[in-house]
Amino acid sequence: MAKLFVAFTVACALFAGVFGLVIVRGDGMTPTSGDGDVALTSRTDRNLVANDLVVYRSTSGQQLVGRVVAQPGDTVEVTNDGEFKVNGATQPSKAGGKTEPVESGPTYPLTLGDGEYFVLGDNRASAVDSRAVGPVGISGVEGKVIALLRLRAI
Repeated sequence: MAKLFVAFTVACALFAGVFGLVIVRGDGMTPTSGDGDVALTSRTDRNLVANDLVVYRSTSGQQLVGRVVAQPGDTVEVTNDGEFKVNGATQPSKAGGKTEPVESGPTYPLTLGDGEYFVLGDNRASAVDSRAVGPVGISGVEGKVIALLRLRAI
């Protein structure tokens, strides 16, 4: 019985400090993930690079899942004709759609400061992301997604 208690305590400590589970809400990351999927995150990996999936909190406290598309020092631009550019180079969307600016979002071009990332959803038409909430600070990143569990429609 003591071994079971120790194993349970260690597992709880790992999930509390090292790993996290997040239920994906909405279809902002379609086709990569969808509403009801579960993301397993690493809370300790802070080495974020372009294309990493992250779970973060917006300034309003909303928990979001998105893809890092630009890192500290990069200059991003979302044009009125739906192009997304990093350091002047047009970047395609994973889902193939346009990247429209958000009226209440940041002004462009925007150069990211130390510890700031620009995060977009794969389904740009319905995603709430950095176009609306601005750059995401590393302190707002709750974890780097290391696995997606497809639980929707089960």
